[in-house]
Amino acid sequence: MAVSDSELLVAVLARFARLLPAAHELPQILDELMRSAIDVLEPGGVTVALSTELGGDRSELFSGIPEELLDLEVCQRDYDRGPGVVAYACGAPVTVTDIGSYGDMWPEYANLAGQHRISSVAAVPMRLDETEAGVLSLYSRAPRHWTGKDLSVATLLAGMATGHIVTANLVQRHQRVTEQLQHALTTRIVVEQAKGVLAHAHHTTPDAAFELIRAHARRNRVTVHAVAHGIVELGLRI
Repeated sequence: MAVSDSELLVAVLARFARLLPAAHELPQILDELMRSAIDVLEPGGVTVALSTELGGDRSELFSGIPEELLDLEVCQRDYDRGPGVVAYACGAPVTVTDIGSYGDMWPEYANLAGQHRISSVAAVPMRLDETEAGVLSLYSRAPRHWTGKDLSVATLLAGMATGHIVTANLVQRHQRVTEQLQHALTTRIVVEQAKGVLAHAHHTTPDAAFELIRAHARRNRVTVHAVAHGIVELGLRI
């Protein structure tokens, strides 16, 4: 591992941990993961292939530093083979010191890596317990033997990122549910107000007023909420 002591690793992990309360967007989390890996492990480049659904079977959301290395992730997706595909399927790191020697196994990937002057790769699954989020890949332009320490640190960073992603997904899901409930409540309030307006105007019951609203909505092929909004806010009378 290309660090002089543990201080840099501790600083990077502390920075990553502080990200959790504020990071609710995937790009921010993935960028921090890649920059943390670069700071600690000093690879020539880093990519992340993130599954569109945690635990899904395809990795389709990509990030990379430098961005040109995204070609390698797209290649693996298109041909369904490469170190990242193997790492994701097996749930274990895959290291390659000389990508050129894998031309028979991954011809398209090996050829593209050569075009980008990439010699070595370490593909590390992004996992947290039973959750599988994607793959973190470290690249080196010179042949590199990836040590156990390298892989341990990369696995730790990948696991932390997965935790952030899971949390961000839960927060976003909660926000969507809250917004849906708020919309439903607002709709109900408007409809109740409209029923009151019509009940008063027609000297009838709220239930009968609602039937008037619903019938008008059907005739005009609009929603009950739209009719209720027109009654309450625009002075519509039916």
